[in-house]
Amino acid sequence: MKTLSYPTQISLFEAMLDGSRVATSVTDPALPDNPLIYTNQTFESLTGYPQEEVLGQNCRFLQGIDTDQLMLQKIRKAVETEESVTVTLKNYRKDGSSFWNRLNIEPVTVDGHLYFIGTQTDVSVEYFQRQVLAEKDEEISRLLLPILSISENMGAVTLVGEMTVERFEVLTTKLSEYVQKNRTQHIIIDISGVFWQLNHFSLRLLMIQDVLRLMGSKLYITGISPKAAIEISELRETTKSLLTFATVQSAIEFSQR
Repeated sequence: MKTLSYPTQISLFEAMLDGSRVATSVTDPALPDNPLIYTNQTFESLTGYPQEEVLGQNCRFLQGIDTDQLMLQKIRKAVETEESVTVTLKNYRKDGSSFWNRLNIEPVTVDGHLYFIGTQTDVSVEYFQRQVLAEKDEEISRLLLPILSISENMGAVTLVGEMTVERFEVLTTKLSEYVQKNRTQHIIIDISGVFWQLNHFSLRLLMIQDVLRLMGSKLYITGISPKAAIEISELRETTKSLLTFATVQSAIEFSQR
């Protein structure tokens, strides 16, 4: 590169930036309002704003009324202190559509002059995937009723709806934490409100039982319907160690023997 003429180096550098998948911008804090002095073609593809429309402007034109003010404060503080910062915030394109922007700002000094180089990446898909997962986790937690303390050494939880693998994982974790914290010797899981699933459901209960046994606690399954009882009896090889009862009261009485 050093053997090339300066104009050639600049042309190659701009071509590299324009060919990048990452939107890039440069601002000059020495000028009023820290305006943009450069944007690459990817910036235009991401935001819809061509270079000639944005040079000389502060990039706040990408913000909207619902852009996170806390993230904006982090940006302002980083610029004031001449530090690097990475934030994810909601921005808006020229056509009014929104996108989630992972913005990284780096202070760079060239020939004694400070500039800020910003890179913008559209992470909307990643953001919405995380949002869906968070909503799913919230739904799992909502459907999983809290563990109630029946006595000093016994706790109980009632399951409702369809027990997916994710819900069983949450249940196992919550029960383990409850037993460890309270040193509970007996746990009742009432399944009267569950959509019964053959094999999968029984095996998951066995896994929970094994975990609790290792922690010194015994598992009791209540709310067994006639259909569930028949299906469990047909799986003797894998479910022979499950303690099952028709009611919670029956399990309590059995534990007190």
